[in-house]
Amino acid sequence: MAIATTVIVTDSASDIPHHLREGLPLVVVPVTLVLDGQIYRDDVDMKAAEFYSRLAADPNLRYSTSCPSPGEILTAYRETATVADGIVSVHLGSGLSGTCAAAHQAMELLWGSPGGGGHSPSPAVEVVDTGTVGMACGFCVLAAARAARAGASATEAAAEARRVASRVSMYAVVKTLRGVACSGRVPSVVGYFVAKIPICPVLRIGDNRVRLIRPERTYSRSIARMAAVASHEVGDTPVDLAVMHAAAVEEAAALAERMRTVCDCRHVVISEFTPVMGAHTGLGLLGLAFCPAELGVL
Repeated sequence: MAIATTVIVTDSASDIPHHLREGLPLVVVPVTLVLDGQIYRDDVDMKAAEFYSRLAADPNLRYSTSCPSPGEILTAYRETATVADGIVSVHLGSGLSGTCAAAHQAMELLWGSPGGGGHSPSPAVEVVDTGTVGMACGFCVLAAARAARAGASATEAAAEARRVASRVSMYAVVKTLRGVACSGRVPSVVGYFVAKIPICPVLRIGDNRVRLIRPERTYSRSIARMAAVASHEVGDTPVDLAVMHAAAVEEAAALAERMRTVCDCRHVVISEFTPVMGAHTGLGLLGLAFCPAELGVL
């Protein structure tokens, strides 16, 4: 981690590829994965690809995921406090994950502890609720981290993350809505229709909500619909684009190429969805995140 006055803290659910983290004042707290009773740290003890491989090999695999606890985030804050005067904690939307709430609790614990971990007084902490998931959240993290690297204060870096959050868009396609319906992230009426009619939905994720844009009967038609909806929203605006997937490498590459042909994509990155997303939606999950290239997130 680079030494800076301000350091950004996030968690592995922001899906930021390792090569984009290099040289940035950024700490990533791992999400917890539990497989058959064994605990793993996401992207530390187990990579997303391995998780998806095991899930594909054994559909009956017992698993669960959990966001970082307040104690785990507090540990990251205390370690960060030894090299920074300010901390910006950027996470998935509070309506979609419990991480923001855990970060607020960790912040209160930090301020309530003597010296916050070595500094007196404790460093300033800003918690940013991005209202979104995946690399849409990752864009906000990267914006804050690059601002911090350039010398921004915690307040300034947090403002940069919020500025990107207000302009980022996120879409996703899943092969079935059953897992999403069971997750409680969509209205219960969706679960009823899923049980009656198998569909591959196009979802829009933002403002701390998951909304059904349009159901399609096949996976390929859903992907085409997502690309069309996203390209219509983008219009002529140059964008930075992220394509995310859960065990759908070929589909992600094809989607990235499709978007390059219909949009002015200045930078494109492909990343894997954290198992926190993939575990509750199923294999084959595909996502698109984009924001105006003028924001310089990539």
